[in-house]
Amino acid sequence: MNTLSPEQKELLFKLIRVKSFSKEVYKTEEALKLIHSFLRKNRINSRINFVKGFPYLIAGDLIKTKYLFLSHIDVVPGQNNLFLPTIKGDKIFGRGTLDMKGPLTAALFSFIKIYKLGRRDFSFVVTSDEEIGGFNGSAFLATKIAKSTKLAIILDSLSGENVVISQKAPFHIQIFHHGKSAHGSTPWKGINSAEKLTECCLEIVSAVSGKNNNSTTAAVTQIHSGQSTNMIPDEASAALDIRIRSRKELRAILTKIQKICQKHSCSFKKIDKPLFFETSRKSPYIKKWVQSFKKCNKVVPLLTVESGASDARFLSNRGIDVLITSAEGGGAHSENEWVSVRSLNRLQFALNEFCINL
Repeated sequence: MNTLSPEQKELLFKLIRVKSFSKEVYKTEEALKLIHSFLRKNRINSRINFVKGFPYLIAGDLIKTKYLFLSHIDVVPGQNNLFLPTIKGDKIFGRGTLDMKGPLTAALFSFIKIYKLGRRDFSFVVTSDEEIGGFNGSAFLATKIAKSTKLAIILDSLSGENVVISQKAPFHIQIFHHGKSAHGSTPWKGINSAEKLTECCLEIVSAVSGKNNNSTTAAVTQIHSGQSTNMIPDEASAALDIRIRSRKELRAILTKIQKICQKHSCSFKKIDKPLFFETSRKSPYIKKWVQSFKKCNKVVPLLTVESGASDARFLSNRGIDVLITSAEGGGAHSENEWVSVRSLNRLQFALNEFCINL
């Protein structure tokens, strides 16, 4: 099937047209209200609540739920034309088509189907701050989900129809150096914090980064120093974005950072705590999903590792199993973001089969 149902297409296009940037609360709420109205049309109650000003939608009972559909409605900013959805062949173009309004509609329609079959052990949740960390959405909700919750289904991946079994943990640090100022014409009289800091950061990046894309990576993302173009800076700071492949590496990485900072007379502080998402290839839910997808689509999805992170880390950190997959697409966060209509249908068929048999 290479077309969406009229209802699904209409809802998806309405959602894409809403510029639901994470910090534009009135817009994320507007998008959530579209979902709320659609659920009400299908005689399913839902509610929109707020955490520290960020809205989220819940359908179902989180206290009693065993299986949770978790999505996010927020998107990264973009030009106005990106919010005018278009179809070219099998592809729907527009901001958020892949990340993740397209897969969200697949999850929504599967939830409605399973709910109408009388299953009240499923809940459907949509947050609005995933693109800026998820700390007021999924991180908060993870503390409210009952111990009875066995599985979260998150259709937020850049690996297409593959199944994600591991995502690198984001870990951000700040590096500082305090030197001695001098006039730009007499650099030997000062201690250049910008230069010292740069040397320190580059050595950390080299020491921490692995040999390939699936390994731990590190990147300098911000540098601040100096007050004037003709003055040797006596202070400098930088931010590093480290993506850690495995929790087993964390202690060694911190030791390397500490030693390198001492070598260059720098100091560092942690901006956040790395949270890992890792699941076993032998997970019964992974096996059941692979079987369901194969049965519906005659294709066996691969198991993969992703460099990016998602809200899965908050749930995994609380011992909840997570299934991460999505639809085929490309260009997430770019001017050419798209999702495959055929793949959205394949995803939804597999979801229906999978959920009915849980």
